[in-house]
Amino acid sequence: MTTIKHSEIENTIELEKARLEIENRDQGGLKVYLVSLECLDDDPESIQESLQELGALVRTVGDDCVGVTVQKKQKPIPSTYIGQGKAEEIEQSCAALVVDYVVFDQELSPTQVRNLEKIMKRPVLDRTGIILQIFRKNARSKEARTQVEIARLEYLAPRLSNAWITWERQRGGGGSGGKLRGAGETQIEMDRRKIKDKIASLKKELEKIEVERETQRKNRGDEWNVALVGYTNAGKTSLMNELTDSTLASKDALFETLDSSIRRLKGSQNMNILMTDTVGFIRNLPHGLVASFRSTLEEVSRADLILHVVDVSHPCYKDHIAVTEEVMKQVGASQVPSIFIFNKADLLPESKLSKILMRVYPGCLCISSKNIQDIHKCKDTIVEFLSKNMIEKKFNVPFENKALLSSIYAHTRVLSSEWTQEGGEFFVRMTKGVWHKYFEHHDHNCV
Repeated sequence: MTTIKHSEIENTIELEKARLEIENRDQGGLKVYLVSLECLDDDPESIQESLQELGALVRTVGDDCVGVTVQKKQKPIPSTYIGQGKAEEIEQSCAALVVDYVVFDQELSPTQVRNLEKIMKRPVLDRTGIILQIFRKNARSKEARTQVEIARLEYLAPRLSNAWITWERQRGGGGSGGKLRGAGETQIEMDRRKIKDKIASLKKELEKIEVERETQRKNRGDEWNVALVGYTNAGKTSLMNELTDSTLASKDALFETLDSSIRRLKGSQNMNILMTDTVGFIRNLPHGLVASFRSTLEEVSRADLILHVVDVSHPCYKDHIAVTEEVMKQVGASQVPSIFIFNKADLLPESKLSKILMRVYPGCLCISSKNIQDIHKCKDTIVEFLSKNMIEKKFNVPFENKALLSSIYAHTRVLSSEWTQEGGEFFVRMTKGVWHKYFEHHDHNCV
């Protein structure tokens, strides 16, 4: 049996404690070293853009980026993601720069984190870990805090046991090893059970919140719903404030808005139009966060119109559009009518960009949320779209026509419903496109 020094056990546990302290802290001011891996199939420009975005995420937490390394390899190393030699070089740089922790731009496995921390002698986080810190910091409502905590615990669960696994392997089995091994195994099981129970409890709380949200949604059945979506820091909240005369917190920072906010559109020509602001998206958004925020994002899938807000001044705005559209697809909102709002046009030099965008994205608007005339134009566009593209129908649905009933709930907004001995009577609202695609051949069921 290989004997492991007691100091290595202590170092492993100290690293575990240090990492958890970083993830649970309230303040910034720490020094961070950024690392990324560029494989053969990767686009170097995309790697650099993603690294710049990672730096912005770290600064949003309040920490300082003091160094960066990009290693080029054919593919990731299973045990350490980057080469061990490169990891040792980074450790030397971190020691010279007095770095507090290292952040990788890609998602790491628990084993890779453990091995890298052993080499670098300091906590190692990945992109997901940093995003979770920002989400915890900015979540204000009970719903957002619950969603973030579920994602955080699911992310930490396999990582919390690192120290115990290492300790267990180091202690081995001779002498009184049976008792020692049993103690280690019991601790791991206890940690996992506690986390599992906590996640289950939080998911039950979230289900209750979703029921309340559904009740609120039904009470708003006679109103139009317009949702703002887009990449983080695209200016959605600023636009929301101008359209609704609100004072929601708006900063030039990533993920400033996590809580969905609903406000009434001003100057909407007596139409009851509600605006919904949503969480911003980002490339490589952790799947756990998308899943946790699915209930909130379902507001978007049930909207009458989506305003896809884009920071047109950003050099990678096309990539941002692709990321947002992919998330919209994941939450079932890809079929909802949408209008592109190319924001921050005031930051661009005079050009023919607006005409080019109009050709590529028909019906889009190129605006600045700081320009009152652009805000009026945006309001007029919303009202005109809803007035021209939405229709209301009343259906009589026999009990045996389950296909029509399913389509009504899936593709329309039910404004009211009433059940009789023959079936159900539904008064619904939908776009003209939905009518022609799903219901035109059911015209005989309309009253």
